Amino acid sequence: MLFRLPMSDSVDSWLRKGIAAAQAGQAERARFYLQLVVEADEKAVPAWYWLSRVVESPREREVCLENVLALDPGHIAVQAELAALRRERASASDSLLSKEAIAAAIPRTDQEALISDAAVEPLPCPYCGRITAAQDRRCPGCGRELYTRSPRSRDHSVYSIGLVLAWFALANSLWLGLTVYYLKWRLSTALEASPGAMDTFRWLRTLLGLEGQLPASADLPILPVFLVGGALFGLSLVVAVGLYRRVTFFYWLTVAVTFLYPLIPLYRLTQGESLSVWGLLLHGIVFLAALSFAFMAHEEFMWVEERLAAVVDRDVDSPSSLYARGKQHAGQGMWARAAAHWSRAVALRPGHPDYRLALASAYINLGRPEQAREHIQAALEIEPDHRRARELLEWVDRR
Repeated sequence: MLFRLPMSDSVDSWLRKGIAAAQAGQAERARFYLQLVVEADEKAVPAWYWLSRVVESPREREVCLENVLALDPGHIAVQAELAALRRERASASDSLLSKEAIAAAIPRTDQEALISDAAVEPLPCPYCGRITAAQDRRCPGCGRELYTRSPRSRDHSVYSIGLVLAWFALANSLWLGLTVYYLKWRLSTALEASPGAMDTFRWLRTLLGLEGQLPASADLPILPVFLVGGALFGLSLVVAVGLYRRVTFFYWLTVAVTFLYPLIPLYRLTQGESLSVWGLLLHGIVFLAALSFAFMAHEEFMWVEERLAAVVDRDVDSPSSLYARGKQHAGQGMWARAAAHWSRAVALRPGHPDYRLALASAYINLGRPEQAREHIQAALEIEPDHRRARELLEWVDRR
């Protein structure tokens, strides 16, 4: 297909039309305009990047990305994209090998996988951007920890929430039961005058299992009763919060308490108390339910180590989500990782001044003022009256 080229078009116009065509999924039209741009200006980084997204073969895409890095070595997002592309091409070529060779090349541990990745592309530190080796625990440049521990499952399931609610219910029943037991004796005269209220308190006492388990408390001062109830409430609440925050210790504590639960009806039977069939059935249901929930929630309390690197997160792809995720990483001091996300956002939306300034701020914190100046000046070309861009440019110039 031939595309008419107006004589009045400039290189910038070709670039805008090429990017618009790429975003609209018109690959052939995008290639036409973007190739015109790189023929006219071989240093047009956005054109090479967008051309990498519309070329027909992986090798052509690799060449385009290599040109981007040759012109902008600090483009961390492209570093990660090029590494992924090379891994894909390497795995495709490995398909011609024997089954034994393929099996031997498959990483079997997280450490082997990291070394395999590093053999294709080095791992930049998420904080300072310095290239690190796969076996490094700390960055040799900034000295920060390169590994973080995170839950294997990031979302709560109904089972872990069920364990949290069980401890929260226990926390409330403990102080409520002690309070009701105490008030039963203190308000005995008033309750005897109201048969309906007395029946209600008897039902609560039986429901909570307090009948016959505690000594008469008519002579006890109220403070010790509430202190004991408050302590039990606080401990149960701490366990509930610990479970919600995926603390492994509290999970195993819950498992231990679950296995000890059958001792409660057994103790009551040894003390001569009579338990109905329905009572034993209720205890059995509670035990099996708690045991099932604990078993099903096991994976949520297992933690794994994750190697940090200045690469783009896989779950973000739009410019706005890349910009937001970059701000999160910057808030954690991971400026190189933030730069990777903002580099990708700038590549997708080169005409957005805020993305440019965010990337400039990352380069400033990484000690790359020249690259920061380029993006600030690009932001001013887009919006000449941008106050923050002028302030950043003055600050960089003073440095």
